[in-house]
Amino acid sequence: MIISIDIETIPNADAIPLLPEPDVALGNLKDPDKIAAKVEAAKAAQIDKLALDPLYARICCVCMVAGQHDQTHLLAEATDAAEAKLIAAVLEVLARPTVRLLSWNGIGFDLPFVYKRALLLRVPPPAGLPALSHWTRRYNRENHIDLMQEWGGWRDYAKLDDVARMVLGKQKIEIDFRQFAAMIAQGEGAKIGKYCLEDTRLVYELYTAMLGFLI
Repeated sequence: MIISIDIETIPNADAIPLLPEPDVALGNLKDPDKIAAKVEAAKAAQIDKLALDPLYARICCVCMVAGQHDQTHLLAEATDAAEAKLIAAVLEVLARPTVRLLSWNGIGFDLPFVYKRALLLRVPPPAGLPALSHWTRRYNRENHIDLMQEWGGWRDYAKLDDVARMVLGKQKIEIDFRQFAAMIAQGEGAKIGKYCLEDTRLVYELYTAMLGFLI
């Protein structure tokens, strides 16, 4: 079974107090107010990047597409319990012995993020769940085809939006990632699900288009 997968992430507000102090180059700066302002700016920049670090982020959405069938798993609330429930549902799918994954940068981001968050939240691995390396072996299409790597020749980063626009004549939905946490808090997580699902479908369509050319 070939399944396209994509995830979306948000900063974990509960982890912010656990962040290490940012490195701040003060040079010859002596003014206490300016030093404080520079430290605060460094902390703000640190927080802005939290969604990309599984140590300090949460998975808020996972979409999976298999042909005409799709699943969307949304974070109901920004809690460990809700995220663990979402991840458990995804791991159950990944544990199926016939699954072969498609992704866009899934080797570098999506699959490591899912497994690391599962570890951090102590989500019990279902029977048959393969280790992360099963999905992230370089140059291996048997279990997981990372279309970004296929497009970039395992050297170059490429944006899904750029490639989908030129190959399929389609584009990603425009959305502000910084608003994801607020959307969940306001009960508007469905907007995130729609965005994530469209990305997942684009990956599946690109896979079909690449067959016989790049794959």
